[in-house]
Amino acid sequence: MKKVDNFSEYQAIVGKYGQKGCLSNDYIQQEAVDLILHDALYVDCYEKNAFLFVKKEIGMRMYYYINDLTENADFCNIHDVVVEILFRGEIPNTEIEYLTKQGFRINLIRDQYAAMYKDLAENSTLTSEVKVEEAKSYTAVETACKLFNDSFDKLSGDFIPASEYQNLLDTGSILIAWNADKTSFLGALHQVKEGAVNVIGHVAVMEHARGKGVGKALVDAFVERNKDPEKKEKTRYQLWVQRQNESAVKMYQNKGFKYINKSTISLIK
Repeated sequence: MKKVDNFSEYQAIVGKYGQKGCLSNDYIQQEAVDLILHDALYVDCYEKNAFLFVKKEIGMRMYYYINDLTENADFCNIHDVVVEILFRGEIPNTEIEYLTKQGFRINLIRDQYAAMYKDLAENSTLTSEVKVEEAKSYTAVETACKLFNDSFDKLSGDFIPASEYQNLLDTGSILIAWNADKTSFLGALHQVKEGAVNVIGHVAVMEHARGKGVGKALVDAFVERNKDPEKKEKTRYQLWVQRQNESAVKMYQNKGFKYINKSTISLIK
């Protein structure tokens, strides 16, 4: 594995290995220049297949061009790597079978859900024991991000580094759930904006507060605070949820979110 030194080198890799009909999950083309500038992009090339690695705060993410399913890769010394495959409909078993032979194991499946405001159920009467507000201090953001990072898989769970905390505070991207007198932190929600779409990045609830409507209160608050006064009923929302998290899936479905036939499966090594 070697560092990609310039964009021309990356383009040459794509040109050589991105052949018609190849199996690929190279989603990094729009950010390749930035990754190279920050010494974060590496490559491992073989005769027919190539593997790109992006350094993350924890571990690496792998992207690939696979033209020959019989060509093995030497991944013996590569660890703490996650590879994510986007799919619609059937699970991509061909790629999964190849990657498992190279030492990866299946981790989890995420499904994408979406809705417009008009499709979502009205807020039910919330318990007076749950209060939701925008995080108003660096400490509140730090507490929320620690909960997110502790709640989700370190490699494939979109780890939030401390370098992002101040920006999250400045942009009002974190919602905090408290008990009635704000003496106990119950949970948090991280939101991002992708064009005109309001996206839930993370939702996590403290273990002692689960089953008490905290997650629903956070989602309800997220929906209402992002309702576009001009688009009104057509305000758009999206989220990804782990298929294995049945309680979260049920909560989003009851709210009115619908699965849009778009999923990812992650494998780790």
